[in-house]
Amino acid sequence: MRGKEFVFGLAGILLGGALLTVPAQADALPSQYQGTWYGYISSEKSHHVRHYDFSKITVKSKRISFDYLSTTNARFKNLKWTWGASSLATYKAKKDKKNRQIYKIYLPVEEDDAVAKIRLGTVTGTGASKQVLILNEGYENLYLFRQPLRSHPWGIGYEDSLELYD
Repeated sequence: MRGKEFVFGLAGILLGGALLTVPAQADALPSQYQGTWYGYISSEKSHHVRHYDFSKITVKSKRISFDYLSTTNARFKNLKWTWGASSLATYKAKKDKKNRQIYKIYLPVEEDDAVAKIRLGTVTGTGASKQVLILNEGYENLYLFRQPLRSHPWGIGYEDSLELYD
């Protein structure tokens, strides 16, 4: 799925005048998952200047946030915030078919269905192994790093992949 169809739907939306609550059976999210992660979306040239676009996802024990960042600096300095949002979240631990630890993400508005899954992994690039947070909404794995890297691009259709409302 691409663009608006691929919505990570993280939202605390007011429906019918009542705020839906987060489910009580949440698991504690380990500290290795928490913190700031960056996903490389894409780069494109406009008027002879290359623009690099990143997503910044901040995962906390009870909250998740998404920020869209952009820069013209090839070393990814001076990332400028374009837009972002945040939502309450709970996590439930589960093992996948390969016995890897994953955490399903639940939001107040979608308390019965997980909106996405995250797990830790490693990828090799430029000769070094790096830890990544792998985000899966259902069809594709999106890779997030602890710092902005031009590796494992999500593609231009994912610039709005995480829609959060509070």
